[in-house]
Amino acid sequence: MFVRLVAVMRHWERYHAYTDLYAKKICRHYGVWSGRMFTFKCEINHDDKARAICFLFVFSVGLLSFILRVFELPYEQNAEKGIHSSDLTDFCSALWLTVITMTTVGYGDIYPQTAGGQVTGIIIALWGAFVISLLIMVTADVFAFNPKEKQAVLYIKRSRSAAKSIRHALKFFVAKRHFYVRKLREDPDFDEKSTFLKMVKQL
Repeated sequence: MFVRLVAVMRHWERYHAYTDLYAKKICRHYGVWSGRMFTFKCEINHDDKARAICFLFVFSVGLLSFILRVFELPYEQNAEKGIHSSDLTDFCSALWLTVITMTTVGYGDIYPQTAGGQVTGIIIALWGAFVISLLIMVTADVFAFNPKEKQAVLYIKRSRSAAKSIRHALKFFVAKRHFYVRKLREDPDFDEKSTFLKMVKQL
């Protein structure tokens, strides 16, 4: 099965837009190696980032689960003879262990028993930290503003700020008008005492 996965990957690389013969010719002209890393960079920076990272996550889980199952299968076969089993009796258990390890949860209900399985678990943990960081980057980009949204938010804030200033100025004007009306009722000569009313009369 592992050979089949490698064959599928090589077939995908042969007809991919960034690794076909035309792309390799252009890369050779610019002195760039058109390999898997170059293809992944192109997918991340110029194509659908979420699709590339989700594909990487699913492919990594499947491949690493298969490798883990290969190492643990002889141990599970010997468990039938009385040796303690690690509960990796099927591929779904290997998938569970791989996902839990990649996401750094680590329940501990299932764990590898062989040396090869433990080394694979270390690789899964390190690779999972990298893949999860990429997923976080994609999630952050989903909630990021594009230039038009930034302009819209800035305009909304400015318009709301201007409207708030006008509303406060209007409230201040109405309150001051009520104050002067009340003072004039109490003291008819208040307009001669108030500097502000004298300025208004001059205008």
